[in-house]
Amino acid sequence: MNISFKQLKIFVKLYELKSFTAAADALYMTQSAVSKQCFELESEIGFPLFERSTRRVEPLNSAVEFYAFATEMLATLNAASRSLDDLRSLKTGYLNIAATPLIFYGLICDVVSEFSSRYPEIKTEIFEISTNLAIEYVMNGKVDIAIVMLDQPESRLISEELFIDQIFLACSPNHEFSQRQQIMLSDLNQQKFIMFRDDNNLGKITKEILDKKQINITSVINIGAMISALGLVKNNTGVSFVPEYARNLCEQINIPLIAISDPEMPKRTLYLIRRKNIRLSQSANTFVSMLKTHLINRKNK
Repeated sequence: MNISFKQLKIFVKLYELKSFTAAADALYMTQSAVSKQCFELESEIGFPLFERSTRRVEPLNSAVEFYAFATEMLATLNAASRSLDDLRSLKTGYLNIAATPLIFYGLICDVVSEFSSRYPEIKTEIFEISTNLAIEYVMNGKVDIAIVMLDQPESRLISEELFIDQIFLACSPNHEFSQRQQIMLSDLNQQKFIMFRDDNNLGKITKEILDKKQINITSVINIGAMISALGLVKNNTGVSFVPEYARNLCEQINIPLIAISDPEMPKRTLYLIRRKNIRLSQSANTFVSMLKTHLINRKNK
């Protein structure tokens, strides 16, 4: 059965007004067009709906049940249309984001707060998880986007460069480096270190640069979580390499960050990732735009 939205609208108006002329005027159509559409509808469903006379149109019994069906269908279609309009204007919808806890705190938190304030009806869910799990969540569709470090490209994802991360040295306020603005890698000889394990991107690349520059560190505590490393640093147990996006957290807990002035010191790239062949929702697109603006402003401060 091939019944159009237009035919249902005409039928309902004709049923309510019981006049081709009145229905045509209400729908801004010609009387002949209304009559033609009504006839085609009756032909499609296989039975007449109206008894026609020169003055009035009287609904038949068959039209009573069809009217209930038609009004329900039109209500559903109108509700769907409103939902789409709301989504376009960001009145309703969903936004799911994944990132590691520190990336979320350092780079995304302020943007989520602003987004939530602007669009309170958007249901937002944040997944603070490992990089590997964030990638998995994007690939299986559990989240719209993730902000991650990528060791290598993933063919099933679109990866967009979002932020270049500079590596700093964190130390206790009581450490000998605490008043310095910058240091050389060679200054790190004989320092006690809190190092991230090799399965951590930051741990892997900083170990490589220390080995390459033949920096001898006196003792090492290997660790997995940034917040744990910063706790040990604050207690002056050792120094540690930290990402630039940890700056806000370090300032809040009074841990100095010192720039490392060495041309060979590696930098890392954060990527915004999403699935290939899947169009982002209006909610996600708007959030991404806000995030990019925030990061540009942050860089220019």
